[in-house]
Amino acid sequence: MKRTAISIISILIISTGLVLSCKKTKKLKAVCDGSTPTYNSDIKAIIDRTCMGSSCHVAGSPYGNFTTYIGLTPYLTNGLFKRDVIELQIMPKKENLSQEDLNKIQCWIDNNYKEK
Repeated sequence: MKRTAISIISILIISTGLVLSCKKTKKLKAVCDGSTPTYNSDIKAIIDRTCMGSSCHVAGSPYGNFTTYIGLTPYLTNGLFKRDVIELQIMPKKENLSQEDLNKIQCWIDNNYKEK
């Protein structure tokens, strides 16, 4: 009985360690450098590179279509894009954005999400 309890506790500790090791790294602070990126010239490339894998944010996706500015607009308006990408940094799921990408996105947000 005692060995079973120890085994279960050991498995739980190891499992917890594995789960925690898969979490994203520490959050970065997004800071606008004064630039004025637009969706077409700067942001679309970041989204295409990091948000299209596994059909996450493509046309017909239940998670939103970020392949176009129009498809992304509802997530800009309701604040979910800013919350998930900048504040919580839970998106994109598969990789952390670089400091440079976060800063560009922050500038884009600060400049009211310009398309062109």
